[in-house]
Amino acid sequence: RRAYEAEIDELRVREKAHMREGDAIAAGRRRLPMVAVDGATPLTGQHGATTLLDVFEGRRLLIAYYFMWHAGHPAADQCEGCTWVPSQVRALSSLNVRDVTYAVFAQGPYEESARYRDFMGWEMPWYSALGSLDTLLVGRRVGMMHIVCYLRQEAKVFETYWTTIRGVEAMDNSYRLL
Repeated sequence: RRAYEAEIDELRVREKAHMREGDAIAAGRRRLPMVAVDGATPLTGQHGATTLLDVFEGRRLLIAYYFMWHAGHPAADQCEGCTWVPSQVRALSSLNVRDVTYAVFAQGPYEESARYRDFMGWEMPWYSALGSLDTLLVGRRVGMMHIVCYLRQEAKVFETYWTTIRGVEAMDNSYRLL
């Protein structure tokens, strides 16, 4: 027990340093310059054609998860990682009351990808960004998972942060617990 307690005390020092560095990185993210994005960028949602600005649902912030999609492929052939991540995001009320909307932007056709969402039992807002990926993911590789954060200032929209691959793990509670 003594050896265990001594080693866990040493580990706590490292964990606290890691947390402080994470806080410093998060502060750096908040200080990034913003990039204007056309709020009229078209998307397709449950009720048909809509815009990026409409996806905010009147809130100030939008977190968009870009779900890779293999058009025409069955559910079993869709991206396992892209399936895992939205499964971690269930209760949106904590985000919504903090003026944040979370939505999934499928990189494939709406009807096909929305059937998958329904099959998985997900209830988050779901859109197809298929026709606008080059606009929304300027300079980034289309066809991989992304998280992109947006800020709305009245009718103006700004991209404030984006990440992909391991950075997407920020939404993943299960891996952190494991």
